[in-house]
Amino acid sequence: NRIIRTVINLFSLVVGVVSVIMIIVGGLKYITSGGDSGNVTGAKNTILYAIIGIVIVALSQFIIRFVLTKVNQ
Repeated sequence: NRIIRTVINLFSLVVGVVSVIMIIVGGLKYITSGGDSGNVTGAKNTILYAIIGIVIVALSQFIIRFVLTKVNQ
C-alpha cells in the first residue's frame, strides 16, 4: 500500500511539474505570437490542455485515496 502511494505521488508530481511548465510555455507563446491568430490559438490550446492535465491529476489523487481507504477497511 505504501509503495503504491509513493509511486502515485511521484507520478502526480511529475505530471504537475510538466503541466506548470507547459502553462509557462503557452504563456510565452501567447506573448510572442505577435497577433497571429494561428499562434494565439495554439498558445491558448497549450494553456487549456495543461490546466486540464492539472485538474485530472488532482481528481485522480482524490479517487485513488478514496479507493485505497476503502480497500484497507
